[in-house]
Amino acid sequence: MLNYIDHTSSAGLLAYSGFIAMSTRTDIRAYFMEALSETSNLFDSGVEISLSKGIFVRPPFINYPTKTDFVGSKKYLSGLNPFTNKRPLNAIEIAYLFMNLTTNTLGSELALSFAQTTSEEKIQKWMLRGSEISKKHIQIFTQLLIDNDTATPGSSEVSFTNSTTPPFSDKLAMFHMSLLTAIGTGNYATAAAASQRSDLVMNYERLSLEIGQYAKDGADIMIENEWLEQPPGTMDKEQLAKDKNQNR
Repeated sequence: MLNYIDHTSSAGLLAYSGFIAMSTRTDIRAYFMEALSETSNLFDSGVEISLSKGIFVRPPFINYPTKTDFVGSKKYLSGLNPFTNKRPLNAIEIAYLFMNLTTNTLGSELALSFAQTTSEEKIQKWMLRGSEISKKHIQIFTQLLIDNDTATPGSSEVSFTNSTTPPFSDKLAMFHMSLLTAIGTGNYATAAAASQRSDLVMNYERLSLEIGQYAKDGADIMIENEWLEQPPGTMDKEQLAKDKNQNR
């Protein structure tokens, strides 16, 4: 539960800060700033409790820098050639690999839990597929750290009960997993933009396509069950003109 709160509240911090920057009305900005403050306190409390219990999953450690280094060659950005040695990962690249490792671990566990409790075969297959996708991505990110001689983070102890009684509706489970896939796509895009080794960028881009197709299949299931709410949009002026002519 603490692991879940840590990841969802950190996603909330990013979302609310973005909403503040997108809002113009004073009362709307005030609301999102209050929500950001509450989420910050929740995140901080979760981390403190995890640390006190010794179950906080720490990121990999690197040597403390003693001088400023500058990129001396364009080879710093390379990494696609399998016959050449890749440069060591930098701190930013390691941080994003760690973040995507931990978020995929959470996603895999949640998808497996929802699959265990749903009675709908199509939803169950979609959830199991999501768990397998996350496991595959975890292996890729873990191998990148291992190849860099960097310790891979251990996961918090997680155990599954044998209960098949759904604690939530299928609608809520589908919405929740769809939200996580959207967050994951955003994480990959940010990681690709921040990473400077070309093989990392390529990995994030191709894995994003896989997540995108998975999210599309999930949206199809939600549409079939009339669970997907349509957001407000602009008017179709062309269709309006056609309807106007037909009504004459």
